Amino acid sequence: MTDFSPAQKPSPTELGVLLNQAVLQLSPEVRMVKLSAARLALKYQPGRRYLVVTPAQWGALREFKDGSTVTAALCNLIASQRNPSLRDFYELVVKAAQAGILQTAAWPVPAVETPVKWPVRVNGTVMRWVTGLALLAAVVSLALHPARLAVEPVGLLLGWLAVAGTASVSTALAAGVVTKSGGDVYRVRLVWKTPLPRLVAELGDGLMGGPAAEVNLALARLAPHFILLAVAAWWAPGLVLPLLGGALIVLSPLWPSALLDALGALYREPHLSTAGDFVLARDRVVRLLTRARQQLADRKYLFACAAATVVWLGLVLLAGSALLRLSPAQSVQKVEAAVATHDLARAASWLGAALIGAVAGFAGWVIYCHLRAWWRERAERRLRPAAVLVSPQTIADWLGRTILFRELPAADLAAVAAAVKPEEHRRGSYVVREGELGERLYIVLSGRLEVRRDYAPGRSEPVAEMNEGDVFGEIALLEGGRRTRSIRSLGRSVLLALDKADFEQLVLSKLSRQVVVDAVQKVGFLQHAELTRHWNNATMGAFALQAKLREAPAGAVILEEGKANHCFYLVHRGELAVRVKGRELRHLKLGDSFGELSLLGNGLATATVVVVSKQASVLEIPARDFLNFVASDFVIGLAWEGTRKDRKER
Repeated sequence: MTDFSPAQKPSPTELGVLLNQAVLQLSPEVRMVKLSAARLALKYQPGRRYLVVTPAQWGALREFKDGSTVTAALCNLIASQRNPSLRDFYELVVKAAQAGILQTAAWPVPAVETPVKWPVRVNGTVMRWVTGLALLAAVVSLALHPARLAVEPVGLLLGWLAVAGTASVSTALAAGVVTKSGGDVYRVRLVWKTPLPRLVAELGDGLMGGPAAEVNLALARLAPHFILLAVAAWWAPGLVLPLLGGALIVLSPLWPSALLDALGALYREPHLSTAGDFVLARDRVVRLLTRARQQLADRKYLFACAAATVVWLGLVLLAGSALLRLSPAQSVQKVEAAVATHDLARAASWLGAALIGAVAGFAGWVIYCHLRAWWRERAERRLRPAAVLVSPQTIADWLGRTILFRELPAADLAAVAAAVKPEEHRRGSYVVREGELGERLYIVLSGRLEVRRDYAPGRSEPVAEMNEGDVFGEIALLEGGRRTRSIRSLGRSVLLALDKADFEQLVLSKLSRQVVVDAVQKVGFLQHAELTRHWNNATMGAFALQAKLREAPAGAVILEEGKANHCFYLVHRGELAVRVKGRELRHLKLGDSFGELSLLGNGLATATVVVVSKQASVLEIPARDFLNFVASDFVIGLAWEGTRKDRKER
């Protein structure tokens, strides 16, 4: 079998260097072979490493022909509307680097493996005819000269040696077929410490000859067994029993065998290297389920294996009957007589119980994994420091870790810490109400609060949540207006309140209004949005500087179907509706994104997006700037990929 996963899983640091910083070069020593219309095989010749890819993935790898970073290659692919799945693209890059197909100074190149100069070349087409004729000759010979149950030690020993020799000849012929088809033979050696000493070789390079070469390779391994079996039936009956056993072993579809390899080459689509053994998978369960799904998807191959299993069991039954001088019906009767009915029922019960137990065990394991993750998260929450005010210095240290105040010097932080006033709010109490005059800025020291929107007199609905470190109330202070949302405590909460006068004197005198807006309104929002909450602080800050906060009243059209759009949008506040040809598809709320379909397509909006709440705001960023953010860090790219996938499924 060919090794498609040549290296161990890299560490997060190694992944970060490879996918975010390294300059990669497509190796000139890569050989490409077409397996089918949808599959190509790539081989790094010096290191004997393989990848199975699609034509589109091969095109993506060719972006590195003259040397490029992953970010630049990904931007080029998106700009040319060859929009790959980001997870598949990153998987492809990592596995190509592991295989030596993409090379960089940051990663070692696979060690050189020198092929053996095999002296024999065997025509694969000729071997097909030889194998077919040999099979026919073996069947006729056994029909004319039925096998006998011989137990002479000398006959069994000679038969064992004959099987060992036949296995070695099979390897030699298969190696000749690989060489003739343009492949290489590796690590030819004699294996002694096994029940069947024989010549072995690594023949995975048969993949590079295509499916036809793989079929010829498998048949070449079968031909010597049939030929020797036909000869022994006529002139050496004492060797037939071990030779028949050897033939049944290489014909078995129940374990790796020549027959199984032939069926795979005929009926199974080669699995993509990016579709299994995921380097970037978060959960091992996902890997196992994906691999099982891939195997079940090969319906033709599974059906062929099932049919081959039935035929093989029939051959085993016929061979046993012939050795015992019984008809197949008599053999079945003997088995039924030897095993009582209640024993069969008991065996079936045990088998059913084992299957049920295996399914229940797997389900229990999955549930256990989820419960363990939940318990760890709960334990981490419990370990957070309690909301206790020890001293102004403690408050200053805590403020230095918040969005708004972390850029202030220590002396200014101490002044802010002395000016803030702690407030404790019980569950259900309102901190501020929509429409009130804004006179204070609030920082959440501990607890959890919800943001509520009034949509009718005396009626409101939750639209967002706030947690430790969040800041609110800055809009009313900066613009001198009233509260645009109500904030209610969901449990015991401790807040730090800063009066308007102190805010202007201690904060606005040190930081510009734009910095405050970027820090509180933009970065604070990005820390909670599903797409951006995993970004690091530097990336969030850079994004906030380039993103424009756009306010819009009810009925305002943000995007119009069929019109040009070159921006990516995140819903910052309010609610928007998505409409296609006048039909409303869904609503967008806090943290939802839109505009990426036109961004990745021809630049024309595929839907109309209109504000349906009383007031709304969105963060908009030009397409090229956003693509740079997505492509600059593989963690950001995967987060965006996951968000897009969730939206499509919904």
